[in-house]
Amino acid sequence: MKICNNLYFNFVMMLVCLISLSIVFQSCKRTSEKTSEKIIEKSLGNDAEVDIDDEKVVIKTDEGTFTTDATMNSWPKEAPGEVPEFKYGDVIGVTTQEVDEANNWVVILENVPANALQEYKEILESEGFKINFTTTIGTGGQLMAEKGKLAVMVMAGEGNATVTIGFNN
Repeated sequence: MKICNNLYFNFVMMLVCLISLSIVFQSCKRTSEKTSEKIIEKSLGNDAEVDIDDEKVVIKTDEGTFTTDATMNSWPKEAPGEVPEFKYGDVIGVTTQEVDEANNWVVILENVPANALQEYKEILESEGFKINFTTTIGTGGQLMAEKGKLAVMVMAGEGNATVTIGFNN
């Protein structure tokens, strides 16, 4: 009976310790986020408003809003419809910048095949984009394309790619 009570007591103590550690880690995480927010706000000036929530960061200033979201795993719906979706690989994060009513998007992908840059270039051309330059290095490279005020830049290599969409002034 004494052994049973000791096992029960040890189990309860272990459970209490695990719950306590969980609460402490959650509290530390939130404290860390708040500290990071204050550091960023001070570095940008006290007019900046910073919100960090797990894998999403939102920074608001007088000039605009900057959002980076590592939980967003799809092509941004807000991106201009004239820009064909880059369907090669897996989206692992999206950054959006809203400045003076002009938005910019950066889409980060992984598991991108080596032929993706060339195939996307052909898709852009078929959609009426003018390719301003293309650089190929090994299995990667970069390209810049424009259509009206829209600009698209793609950098790819080593199984990763970054697609930047913005507007020219």
